[in-house]
Amino acid sequence: HALVVAQRLQVACDAFIEVLAFVVENAKLKPDAVFAGSVPTLMLAGNLMAGWQLARSLLAAQEAADKGVDVDFMRTKVITARFYADHHLVKIPGMRDSIVHGSAGVTALDVDAF
Repeated sequence: HALVVAQRLQVACDAFIEVLAFVVENAKLKPDAVFAGSVPTLMLAGNLMAGWQLARSLLAAQEAADKGVDVDFMRTKVITARFYADHHLVKIPGMRDSIVHGSAGVTALDVDAF
């Protein structure tokens, strides 16, 4: 489980770095494009941080289980981290695409349309 979680976390982290690069590159040139993705950017960051913390808990749980500490509970912690990686971290690249390439649907409208 740890390897899969680590791989999914790395892909999610790389996507977040791409979002940050987009924000830095466009904050002054195309602020509306950056602002259009502000809520998804916050959601992406939150999902990534949760995945990071769950990955940390997975490692601690594996270590505890290896020492015989509450093995069933620790196994559940490991599986929970795997579930999060499989069902939430995998969405982050799509969120990145929405942020980096999805502003046209918002910026094409006149301000009065809102």
